[in-house]
Amino acid sequence: DGKGPLKFGKFELKWSQCFYISPSGLSLAVVNLKPLLPGHVLVIPRRSVPTMAELTVEEVADLWSSVREVQKIVEGHHGAVGANLGVQDGRDAGQSVPHVHVHVLPR
Repeated sequence: DGKGPLKFGKFELKWSQCFYISPSGLSLAVVNLKPLLPGHVLVIPRRSVPTMAELTVEEVADLWSSVREVQKIVEGHHGAVGANLGVQDGRDAGQSVPHVHVHVLPR
């Protein structure tokens, strides 16, 4: 919705960095600042929580619906025919930023 602070872990994001905002405003997508390959993006819930278990049912549904839409956008833009989707849920799973996020990597 372009209003209020926007954080990703300790990082402050600008609304202009978001190329997708879900209709509900609960999820958004940004280009990864350290991409593994061209088109590597992150889909994140607006509310900052470290694990999926801490999201509400509504936030989980919105996040995965957003992943589906963002995947279509990224695949179309990069001429990809598939994508890797990845979540590292919690520090012990390798999560580098303590804010739930889904990696979308077009292939």
